[in-house]
Amino acid sequence: MRQFVKYSSVFAISMLLAVGLTGCGGGMFAADGPETEAEILQGQDGRILWEAQQGLQYVKIVDRDMAGPANEHPTAISVDELRTVLSSLYVNVLIGITRKELPLFSVGELQTLSVALANGLSQAQQNEDVNFVLNGKHRGLIASETKTNTGRVFIGGDGRLNIIFGLIHEEFRSHEKSTGQPIDRRLHPLNPGKRSFDSKPNVRVSIDKGQAYYLDPKTGKERTDWIVIDIATVLAEAANRKNDYDGTVSPELLEDVARSKQETGNLRNDVRGIKDILFEMSDEIERLKQQIEDLKAVPVP
Repeated sequence: MRQFVKYSSVFAISMLLAVGLTGCGGGMFAADGPETEAEILQGQDGRILWEAQQGLQYVKIVDRDMAGPANEHPTAISVDELRTVLSSLYVNVLIGITRKELPLFSVGELQTLSVALANGLSQAQQNEDVNFVLNGKHRGLIASETKTNTGRVFIGGDGRLNIIFGLIHEEFRSHEKSTGQPIDRRLHPLNPGKRSFDSKPNVRVSIDKGQAYYLDPKTGKERTDWIVIDIATVLAEAANRKNDYDGTVSPELLEDVARSKQETGNLRNDVRGIKDILFEMSDEIERLKQQIEDLKAVPVP
């Protein structure tokens, strides 16, 4: 009986998964709606390039957190170039019992960050960085979930883009799970990363061509929170992918195609997992049927 209950629970979960997977227009694939470039730029106020939720989310110019080699600021990089670079970043996350490669930034985060960051890097000075705290809708087990990404961004003296993450795909909560009390963000802020120590985020960025983890010269080890991006290499790779088409495809569509390919692979893995579960259930059902038939055959005293 316990075995049957266990498989019944698995069956219920499988059906929920199947419903979520077939609803590709919503559910776990629902994206947060991006603001227009004009709306993002209108929100600039001094060193605050963009903010929302009464300052809980923001992109802003800040003083660098510790002394060191000067940043290569101000730097001119277009919104489209930054969008291409940022959309090339993927993370390795655990969905249920399966690890998957998913975009680091949601559609809304990508739009906000590419516009505000391009604006910020063109204004920041050698002793300044650009920090961000963003919440976006990301794929979950059953439905989309709000996750937080935070980071410190600057262009190093070698011209490469540096991002030091504080949080990567961290579950966002406005209330404590245990007590239901509101979380005071003055006591529990959503901090970007720092040069001085590794924040060791729970999720890792999946490194691709033109991307690398920062090698800490003091320890000789890679920082798990700090990635360095060769902008020219990433843009060249994106251009090569674009050449696979007829030249009339927009960068946004190419990005959608890349994401769709990734989601298709994830869907295929999910469906394969459900088939395995159903196959195991069918064997269990047959075994239970046989037990019932055996019991029927036993004469009643």
